[in-house]
Amino acid sequence: QDGTVKVMREGGLQQVSIYDLVVGDVVHLEAGDTIPADGVLASGHNVLVDESSMTGESDSVRKTPEHPFMIGGCQILEGLCTMLVSQVGVHSECGKISTLLQRESEDTPLQTKLVKVAEVIGKGGLLAAILTFLILSIRFSINT
Repeated sequence: QDGTVKVMREGGLQQVSIYDLVVGDVVHLEAGDTIPADGVLASGHNVLVDESSMTGESDSVRKTPEHPFMIGGCQILEGLCTMLVSQVGVHSECGKISTLLQRESEDTPLQTKLVKVAEVIGKGGLLAAILTFLILSIRFSINT
């Protein structure tokens, strides 16, 4: 996709950048398009969507008035439709996932315990090295 979508604004269709979409825009989509934002199917014919990138489900989903929710980032496989944009940016499902992935995670209890074990091993190794040096230094002093 080239980064633009057909949007109904000011009484006519306009090519708009996907970054300029706002909640309430009516977007026209067809086979091969990537859904630019989260939304609700307003109208359409034979709309089949590949949601595997967001849900992990390998089966394509047929969009109907009973199942109208469109997830941004998914691919339109068949059909034509118009969609009412309901969420954009960090408020969309894709945006929420991106935010979660960027947040630093806290250490788990296992990681905390492993850090403590590594410190004990490091201190033990340092102590062994010092003792070895002292013993070998004393031995060298006695032999000369």
